[in-house]
Amino acid sequence: MNSTLLHSIESFPPLSESINKMNELCRFEDVDLKAFIRLIESDPLLYTDILRYSNVPYHGFSNPITSISQAIALFGISAIRGMALTAELKANPSTDLTPYGITVDQWFAVMEKQQRFLDLWLRKKHRAMLQSLGGLTFILEIGRLISSYSLMFNNNAYCFTEDEPEKLSLEEKNVVGASGDELAATLFELWNFDKLFVNSLGYSLNPENGLEPEICAAIKCARTLFNLKYIKAFEEVEPMLKQFNFDRNDANVAYEILLTQG
Repeated sequence: MNSTLLHSIESFPPLSESINKMNELCRFEDVDLKAFIRLIESDPLLYTDILRYSNVPYHGFSNPITSISQAIALFGISAIRGMALTAELKANPSTDLTPYGITVDQWFAVMEKQQRFLDLWLRKKHRAMLQSLGGLTFILEIGRLISSYSLMFNNNAYCFTEDEPEKLSLEEKNVVGASGDELAATLFELWNFDKLFVNSLGYSLNPENGLEPEICAAIKCARTLFNLKYIKAFEEVEPMLKQFNFDRNDANVAYEILLTQG
């Protein structure tokens, strides 16, 4: 990446004090858990949002999650950071997806479908895989936002034309200098996210090259079926399910549930 592109990543986005402090705490391998919990509890909006994300019905918990420590124990720190970043981006005035021809609400709706699909599909037979994904399932398309920010940073009014993930990734490379996923992986590396978290996003469209190919393949299925503008037919991911030995029926049931719910 060139220095201008790296600078635009490093300056993305203007984050709240709480998120900046959270990223600072997570710079170290052994995170001060008590300080991490105190930080969230000191920010009423962040606290409320994380408990709300933790208690969505499709997680399947029989009892409500009522504390941040409980949420961390169930989801892990990476997931909590993903929830926090999701809440932050929803409220952040710099969140703009104009270059992709979609609104912020549409962008979040796509990521919610992807997250729900992965949760419904993986939680019974692949719970460990879902836990390894952490908060990544909440923000699979964050690279699009970083790409938009980079265009704005460089006063480039380009509008993307591709919708399918692989083609869009190539278009981003040609226009911005790197794909959205590469930009996001670089950002998360700067923020000291877990190595597997960073790698899974960076290789989510090239599963064979990732540290955990099955995890990358699951992400690719979600992003293929629920891309930025369209819901694709389930047949689109069947070859990938077969290649990575996933149960077709499990994935199809999750897909059909989301189609029914709209």
